[in-house]
Amino acid sequence: MKLDSKHLTGIEIKSTFNRYIYLKGSSHRIPKLILNNDFALFLGLLWGDGWVNTREKALVKGNWRIGLVEDDKSIIDVFSNLTQLIFNIKPHLYFRGTYYEVYFNSRIVYEILSQIFKFPDGDKINRLKIPRQIKNSNILLISFLQGLFSTDGKFVIDRGYPRIGVDSATKSFVEEIASILKQLGFNPRKYVWSRKNGSKLYGLYLNGKNQVKLFAQKINFVGHKSKLLEKYIKSIAPK
Repeated sequence: MKLDSKHLTGIEIKSTFNRYIYLKGSSHRIPKLILNNDFALFLGLLWGDGWVNTREKALVKGNWRIGLVEDDKSIIDVFSNLTQLIFNIKPHLYFRGTYYEVYFNSRIVYEILSQIFKFPDGDKINRLKIPRQIKNSNILLISFLQGLFSTDGKFVIDRGYPRIGVDSATKSFVEEIASILKQLGFNPRKYVWSRKNGSKLYGLYLNGKNQVKLFAQKINFVGHKSKLLEKYIKSIAPK
């Protein structure tokens, strides 16, 4: 993926020997980026449980923070490793008593995520969209969905009946996910719930053994959910 100043507003990206990129006037450099499976997985994790500071706060304080909050330490480790692999940045990791938080500061990464991939700053409600660059490739979509379902998704077994789902306050985002899952051969079912505060929560589920097996084959999870899914798939395998 080639990055240059025409992609960004108000800033300019430079390169060094075609290996590193940086913002004009900054000494902070990151490796030249390639949109591959690792990057797509990183984006999926971020779109699920990730966040960036609001632009207003970042401009005032110079704090271009990007992070992820999770109660599954293994997902935090995956995100941290991807950050180092893709951007050559070692993030900060904290345990907050009941959950883990990992974050790093980088304006060039912030601008790439917000301006090129359109990740929303601050509140994500009604602002999430699957990046158009990801939608051009089923291979990248699968990695993106793996990250998204690993963070924001769920795997439940109710009286022996398995379901894999994801919920969001952004209706259009759920509809995008459903459309892509159909494209990949799945049969997602969409649902709407009314919350106590009167707002709507939109969800989709892959219901039943066959859909769950297909998910394990095509997408899967990272982190603790992958172990739960593996255990279930083994439990229903022919003896």
